[in-house]
Amino acid sequence: MTSSPVSTVLMKTKAVLFDMDGTLIDSSPAVTAAWNLLKSTGYDFLDLDDILRSAHGYRTIDALRKWCKITDEEKLKSEVVRFEEAILANASKPGGGIIALPGVKKLLDGIQGGRPDEDQGWSVCTSSTTFYASKALPAAGLRIPNHFVTAESVKQGKPAPDPYLLGAKLNEIAPSDCIVVEDAPTGIRSGKAAGCFVLATCTSHTRESLEKEHPHFLVEDLSHVRPHRNEDGSISLFITQPPGRDYPDSAIPTPEDTPLHTPTLSREASQTDLHMDKGSLPDHAVYTMARIAGESIIQ
Repeated sequence: MTSSPVSTVLMKTKAVLFDMDGTLIDSSPAVTAAWNLLKSTGYDFLDLDDILRSAHGYRTIDALRKWCKITDEEKLKSEVVRFEEAILANASKPGGGIIALPGVKKLLDGIQGGRPDEDQGWSVCTSSTTFYASKALPAAGLRIPNHFVTAESVKQGKPAPDPYLLGAKLNEIAPSDCIVVEDAPTGIRSGKAAGCFVLATCTSHTRESLEKEHPHFLVEDLSHVRPHRNEDGSISLFITQPPGRDYPDSAIPTPEDTPLHTPTLSREASQTDLHMDKGSLPDHAVYTMARIAGESIIQ
């Protein structure tokens, strides 16, 4: 890992694997209401403060097993349905809606980069059930991805690596060539255990709690990530971290004045202008530098 006063780094990847709740969408008012429903209908022992602080990132079935102490599998399944139906019902009420988080729509569109829908470049690996996730994304104005890992897809949910290993497999890409985007400690552990690079977003947890899991990258929200889809199908992500934060050696720091939305030029041009040995550039990353307004050196 390297530390630099430069806050924007550039990372090249082949696929981006997103968590859903808290990463792409915000459903927290509806989720809180669903936990309150359980507490008022048979689970009065629930410590809602602890649950809302700790349960995020767990599959619903694992969360209810742990905090509601349900041991009967049939009852557990029915309570999962009741809980997720309550989330969707509360989401339709004033102030309880499911919304896309800042920067998400632009990021997803940029990753796809105008390519056909069968070549989106991004997938979702969520702890939610297919029933809930397939309704929550459209409710937030987001499309259903081609590759969609849900709670039923794996035997072990996060923090086990299974969801992200399956996400990489569905994309036919090695985990080390994927970037996981997560908002919860549980999910960060899952992505790292799978062997992926992990980008943490501070949309549901404090920076301090996320830094304890040592994600490779960290941003305040996804408006601080700008994508570019390259001609070879790879994806370049410009990631603006808090100044001075570490970044992996496979990422490249960019000058402070780098425009994050500019077209690409050849690596040969960058070598000419920057007097760099292009052989020193790692495969995972490319270097970018602003030259004049609307022009940058990439790849």
